[in-house]
Amino acid sequence: MAKIIFRTNKGDTIVEAENGESLLEVANKAGVELFGGCGGAGVCGSCHVYIDPEFFSKLEEASFNEQDLLDIVPNGKFNSRLACQVKVSDALDGMTVIIP
Repeated sequence: MAKIIFRTNKGDTIVEAENGESLLEVANKAGVELFGGCGGAGVCGSCHVYIDPEFFSKLEEASFNEQDLLDIVPNGKFNSRLACQVKVSDALDGMTVIIP
């Protein structure tokens, strides 16, 4: 279990997340506004988020398909990921996820 901090323009929401859940699932359960147009299939890019750079290297590497989508999302950065493709683990405890 890990504490994940979701940062939006409305402020921060701290959520206890189960290992193996995607960040999209965690956000939706907690009532954080994060749209996942494809239902978490990783094919639309609508759940684009920025990962705390301190934790970015602790994530599993993005798949080829995710990398392709990240190349075309608006305002993509070096620490961009799709929330539906990032799985929670103990290593992510305390991570901040910024929702653009």
